[in-house]
Amino acid sequence: MNTNAKTPSEKNLIQLRFKGIQLDTDTWPSPQDLLGRHTEIENLSPVLLNAQSPLVFAIDAPWGGGKTTFIRLWQHYFTHENKVSLYLNAWESDFAEDPLLPMLSVLDRWLSDQSNTPAVRKAWEKAKTYAPSIIKSTAVAAAKAATFGALDLDKEFEKLASELAGGTAGSLVDSFNIKQKSLERFKFQLSKALDALPEGQENLVVFIDELDRCKPTYAIEVLERIKHLFDVDRLVFVLAVNRDQLSKSFQGVYGAAFDGLHYLRRFIDLDYHLNLVDVESYINAKIRQPDILEYFKSRNSERDDYEYGAKVLSFLAARFKFTPRDIDQLIVRLRLILRSIPKDHFLDFPLLIPLMVLRQENPELYRRYTADALCANEVAEYILGGSIGNLIFDHSMAVTIGYLIAAARDPYEQVSIEHLITPWRDWYEQMTDKDSQRAVVRTVVEFASDSREFRRRREMQKLAFSRIELVNKFDVS
Repeated sequence: MNTNAKTPSEKNLIQLRFKGIQLDTDTWPSPQDLLGRHTEIENLSPVLLNAQSPLVFAIDAPWGGGKTTFIRLWQHYFTHENKVSLYLNAWESDFAEDPLLPMLSVLDRWLSDQSNTPAVRKAWEKAKTYAPSIIKSTAVAAAKAATFGALDLDKEFEKLASELAGGTAGSLVDSFNIKQKSLERFKFQLSKALDALPEGQENLVVFIDELDRCKPTYAIEVLERIKHLFDVDRLVFVLAVNRDQLSKSFQGVYGAAFDGLHYLRRFIDLDYHLNLVDVESYINAKIRQPDILEYFKSRNSERDDYEYGAKVLSFLAARFKFTPRDIDQLIVRLRLILRSIPKDHFLDFPLLIPLMVLRQENPELYRRYTADALCANEVAEYILGGSIGNLIFDHSMAVTIGYLIAAARDPYEQVSIEHLITPWRDWYEQMTDKDSQRAVVRTVVEFASDSREFRRRREMQKLAFSRIELVNKFDVS
């Protein structure tokens, strides 16, 4: 028996988890640019490629705000334009004793491939011989065993490096002088190696991603290494960070009174805040996944069913200030739910999506609604962000609210839901024909009052509850 076999749900999750976007270097703008970032990238590129260097440039956005995708698209643009750029995920390498090691490794993968430029290769090989003397002494042994273990180091600096690691240097002053001389020689040789850049490219752009997810002490070391070891002409570092979060994490190291933002300004020369995204366009593109469209096609559904879903999700994304990552995770769960539904069953998006969001944003209210849908108006006010009589929403959300109220009808116990409909009907009757919300409030009343399909709505509600609980057992990152 194969104990490693994946269950259907596990297979679905593996297939649906977010992966690094795959880009066709022959196409620009990229089809994966769902937020229309190409204009920003095209405008920023000449600024960095021709800037006075060294330069540290920070892309600032909240967690999940699309920084990684932005960087990947930017790299794609450079490749499309035959420009060189390098990428390092700081979070994936924060196990290193010294952040200098993964930085050197990224450079090594590029410069070691310059077989047709002997002067570049020679300069880079020479630069690497000085690296052990500037790497943290506790990391020298690890460096030799890993990235730089195969190097033919200058004997003099091999000896000096081992002395530093073992603490046998004649004096602290001598040790400092050794490090300083090694650093000067490293920078000189690195600057010569940067002649490997293509003709017409002034600066090498090195992207550092996920810095704000690293251990605070490691993030500090990354910044210090960039500022003090790589302040070399023709080098531009682009950091993807959430400045507020990173500055607060520094307080965990230096104390609550520490001014993290002021500290960051010591290392960052220019800040750039990512433009606000067009959430509606992003959702419209993401919800047109082949398996979502196939779900509606297989059930002979009207095309506007998933368009309704996109509108509902757009409203809720704005209401709860979802980031692109939040939207991605919700759509992954949505796709898992749709894949798990039998062919002879159907779930309306205007019912499913609000329940998914409610489960995520207010689990206690969600549990109350699943136990007794007579709290539907409380749910409506929560997801709409206001009280009945003082709300602004659209037709798609009106259908949603109508569904949520109608699902409270119980034919077996003959429980009336008229008290749920009355506040909406009263609001409608108080409105004039000129009121822009009159039509949507009428839609709530009509859908909530329609008892013809209450059995189907009730069954869909139960199915939605079971599938939402199933997918929330998965950790979707």
